[in-house]
Amino acid sequence: MEKILKSWAVLASHFIGEHFDHCKPYMDVAYDGMHPLTRFVSTQLYISCQLSSTSALVLIKEGLEWDAEIINRSIIEGVTKYVYLLTGSAEERLEKTKEYWELLPDYAATKRSTKVKRFFEEVSEAKQNLPLNDLLLSDREIDELRNGTNKNERSNLEQKWSFSHIINEFSKSDSPGLRAFISLAHGYGMSSHLIHKDGDGVGMIWERCSRPEERQSAVKLGHCARTVSDVCSFAKLRTIFLLKACNEDPIPICRSIGEHYSVFFNDLEEAYKSFESVEY
Repeated sequence: MEKILKSWAVLASHFIGEHFDHCKPYMDVAYDGMHPLTRFVSTQLYISCQLSSTSALVLIKEGLEWDAEIINRSIIEGVTKYVYLLTGSAEERLEKTKEYWELLPDYAATKRSTKVKRFFEEVSEAKQNLPLNDLLLSDREIDELRNGTNKNERSNLEQKWSFSHIINEFSKSDSPGLRAFISLAHGYGMSSHLIHKDGDGVGMIWERCSRPEERQSAVKLGHCARTVSDVCSFAKLRTIFLLKACNEDPIPICRSIGEHYSVFFNDLEEAYKSFESVEY
């Protein structure tokens, strides 16, 4: 199994790398087919998802599929927000870019300041902590960052950018591609149990370890295959929606890259089918 997982991780790394290489010209500072701020911010989000994808694959290579699942949850949310940011007219994309990159961080800064102030009130010696002091804002700075908005308005914007709200909006879209995002909700929710280490999250791992060896091996390989497939699918989604936002047809390049890795994806599918045959 070790050799299989290493091979999958390497091939998936090449796959997402090829997608990145093709997208790079559209993310370059010299590209003028998108508003500079939208291009810059979407690029940072793309790169963040790409780096997290690499981290997930490193964990898969080491046989740590549960931890890879936690990172995949972050990628799910990142890709969803990436697609949300790049849909709509150029004006709508710019407005969402400012919400994501400017307004929401400003609101978050005021919340951090309030938390630090409360912490200092409870633990006075912590006031010597210079990094925490950097987070403190004056009343004037807080007012400037809030820019005349009330608590309800700020809460509504935060909710607008939540994963659940975005996929709910996608589910109402005329685009089948956007409506399909609702399928990510299950994996996102299950990974939440792992992040919070609640009874379900810890119990899932315990239950798997209690299975007979044959079942354990089959489900581990199937789980890893699905996670690797997800990482590749998310890279493809980034390519599709970036090219669409740039008025380019993503189908030819996605088809071309996919054909080069057809054997690889067949192997992933067979691993998952093997798990199903053993388990069900």
